[in-house]
Amino acid sequence: MMMEMELSETKQRILSGALTCFIEHGVEATRIADIRRASGISVGSIYHHFGNKDAIVVALFLSGMRGHSEMQEQALADASSAEEGVKTIVRCYIDWITDNPDWARFVFRYRSLVENSGLAEQNEAHKRSHFRRLKEWFSPYVNEGYIRKLPIEVYHSLIIGPSQDFALRWLRGETRSALSDYREIYAEAAWLSVKCTEKR
Repeated sequence: MMMEMELSETKQRILSGALTCFIEHGVEATRIADIRRASGISVGSIYHHFGNKDAIVVALFLSGMRGHSEMQEQALADASSAEEGVKTIVRCYIDWITDNPDWARFVFRYRSLVENSGLAEQNEAHKRSHFRRLKEWFSPYVNEGYIRKLPIEVYHSLIIGPSQDFALRWLRGETRSALSDYREIYAEAAWLSVKCTEKR
């Protein structure tokens, strides 16, 4: 499982234990005592580091999202064309879910819970920062006519939407096909959906 490097070992163990409990029992049914047993960290230490279960949920969600964002941005830094950049977005998305299926299940299942919590601003701040960096990378290619000019939310739907739909089915065990088997097909489809056909 991918963890942010700046997290202490104790926090990593708490979040890992919490993820196990949340996937197995659900957030609502999980108690701090369950997280203590799964992580091997004392109840006092859990409260010291996070305060309550809601804060653990948000921290776990943010840790997963940041792990994916960092992976994506690092890969984009090595991309040298509009096509490579678009395909990199899809490849990183599929690779992260393939490598972190439980974390992906948690993120999909409890996104609304985090977004409606009192700590939602942390998630919003991270999303704004991440999308700003993506926009900075892609804007030159849009301005130069390699990528069609579209609203930012349309890019997300076209580039990530198809692979996200298949990923959700894969995470629910509704397909015999491996998500990674169609990585390049979804990457190519994403590029074809946003490329500017007039650009030579």
